[in-house]
Amino acid sequence: MCCITSEGHRVPVVEYSIPRERVTWDFFQIEFRKKFISQRFLNKKQKEFLELKQGRMTVTEYEREFVRLTKYAREYVSTEEIMCKRFVNGLNEFVVLVDRAYKVEELS
Repeated sequence: MCCITSEGHRVPVVEYSIPRERVTWDFFQIEFRKKFISQRFLNKKQKEFLELKQGRMTVTEYEREFVRLTKYAREYVSTEEIMCKRFVNGLNEFVVLVDRAYKVEELS
């Protein structure tokens, strides 16, 4: 099979024998990363994710960085519950205490 470009060139197109129903967004991302992103880069980003702590960041900045790095570490946040626990574990202790106090006030 060939595809004709806007310049009139014929470019061969490779078709893979993967059933259409198996090509999910996650499947595509995994295959794309295998081909175009080095394992060293992925390992570095996964390490950044696993070591991420709020530190001097605001909660909003921390949340933005957390979300950005999750795309490199999907296997570490396989469910929403696990993702939430990981997020809370990276928050500064003061923020966690304030959140708990707020929840107690809501129940009162």
